[in-house]
Amino acid sequence: MKKNIFVVLTIMLLAVSLFSSFEVLSTNTINNRQRDKIVLQKIGGTTRSTSDIIIDTSTDTRTNVTVSVMDFSGTAIVQIIGGRTSAQYYFDINEMGYEIINISTLRAGTYTIRVILNNEVYEGTFVKVLVGR
Repeated sequence: MKKNIFVVLTIMLLAVSLFSSFEVLSTNTINNRQRDKIVLQKIGGTTRSTSDIIIDTSTDTRTNVTVSVMDFSGTAIVQIIGGRTSAQYYFDINEMGYEIINISTLRAGTYTIRVILNNEVYEGTFVKVLVGR
C-alpha cells in the first residue's frame, strides 16, 4: 500500500514539473515575440502631470495593440485614427488596467493612437503592416 502511494506521488510530482516546464516554455515564447513600444507624448496642458500615471503601449504591428495604465482610476478612452479608418475603445481602470485591442482588421499604414484619461490626452503613432496578400 505504501509503495502504491509512493508511486502515485512520484507520478504527480513528475506531472507537475512537466507542466510547469511547459508553462515556462510557453511564457518565454510569448515574451520573445517582437513587440514595438509606442511612445506617447502628453498633448496640451502642461508637460508636468499632477499625477503619477504610467501608460505603456506597444504593438506587434500585425494583430494587437496593448495599452497598460497604472496609478489611475476611471474610464480610459483609446482612439486609433489613420487613413480612412478610426476606432474608439473604452475600458475601466481601478488603479491598474490592461487592454488588448485587435487591429488585424485595419489596413496597413501609419496610425495615431490617443489615450484619454479624464482631462489628460496622450498621443503617439504606430505602423500596421500588411498581413497576408
